[in-house]
Amino acid sequence: MSQGNYKVALEYFDRVILRNNKSEYPMEAAREAARVAFFELKDYERTIGYHRFIVLHSSDEKERLQSQKQIAEIYFNNLQNYQASIVEFSKLQQMPHTDLEASQYQMSVARAHYYMNNFFQAESEIDSLLRLKSDDNIRFQALMLKGNILVAKKEFNKATDIFKGIIEKYPQRAIQENVGLTLAVCYEENDNFKEAIKVLEGYRGKYSPPEYIELRIKRLQERMKNAPGAKGFRK
Repeated sequence: MSQGNYKVALEYFDRVILRNNKSEYPMEAAREAARVAFFELKDYERTIGYHRFIVLHSSDEKERLQSQKQIAEIYFNNLQNYQASIVEFSKLQQMPHTDLEASQYQMSVARAHYYMNNFFQAESEIDSLLRLKSDDNIRFQALMLKGNILVAKKEFNKATDIFKGIIEKYPQRAIQENVGLTLAVCYEENDNFKEAIKVLEGYRGKYSPPEYIELRIKRLQERMKNAPGAKGFRK
C-alpha cells in the first residue's frame, strides 16, 4: 500500500480474509481493503464484497450498520443500480434505526423507484414517508420529489399545488432550488401562460443568467398572443 501497489495489496488482504481465523486479522483486512478498493481503485463491486464480510462477521453492531449503509449507498450513488439499492435500503429498515434514519432510507427507496420510472411506487413511498417524523430537510426533499413525480405523470394541477405549498412553507429554500421555475413549467403545460409569466417575473434579478428569465417570459408572451381567442393580447 505504501508503494501505491493497491491491487497487489488487495490480493494479500483477500488471503487474510479467506483464512477467516478467529483472530482480528480478517476484520482488519476487510476494513483496510474496503477503504483501498473504494478510495484508491474505485472498484465499487469489490468494495461491496468487503463490506458484506464486515456485516456478516463484525461483533460491533454499529460497524455492521455502517457497512450496510455503505453497501446501499454504493449501489445507489456509485453504481446507479437502483433495484439493488432498494434491496439494501430495505435491509437497513430491518436494522436498529431512528425515525429520522427511517425517513432517510425511505427517501432513498422512493428516489430509486423514481429513477426507474416506477412512479406509482415512488409516490406511495413518499406519501408513507410524509407520515413519519422527520426534519424539514427531508420533508422538503420529499415534497420536491412528489412534485416531480406528478410532473412526470403529467398531473400538472396536482404538481402545481405541491410546488405552491413548498414556496409558501420553505420560501428561502425554494428560491435556492428554483422551485418557481418548475411551477412556471406546470402553469405553461396547462396553458396558463399568465400565471407562468407572473411566476417568472418574480425571478427577475434572482436567477443567473438573467437573460434566461427574460427569454422564457418573451416566449410565453408569444405563446399567449398566439393562443386561440387571445388576438387582442397586449403586454
